Amino acid sequence: MKKLIGLIALAVVLGFGTATLSYAAGEMAAPAPQTVTGDVLKIEGEFYVVKDMTGKEVRLHVDKSTKLEGSFNAGDRIEAQVTEKGHALSITKPLEAGSGIAPR
Repeated sequence: MKKLIGLIALAVVLGFGTATLSYAAGEMAAPAPQTVTGDVLKIEGEFYVVKDMTGKEVRLHVDKSTKLEGSFNAGDRIEAQVTEKGHALSITKPLEAGSGIAPR
């Protein structure tokens, strides 16, 4: 009977240890940025309002940490790498289809 209780206690301890390690590993993995491609509708201070390819308006936060490749105005087509909270990590002009060059 003592061996059975000892085995059950060991299984419980190992179970909690494994669960704790897998939970900690999940917290460390940062979600990958999403790509948003669309047309700039307007620029309001630190925010770009973009109409994406599905027709949805997306509000992107842009600050000094955002890598901007060029300058952007309303009407420009952009491609942005965005965090899940809507912060733009980088903004570029997408390549023209089939040409291999970015539009001017």
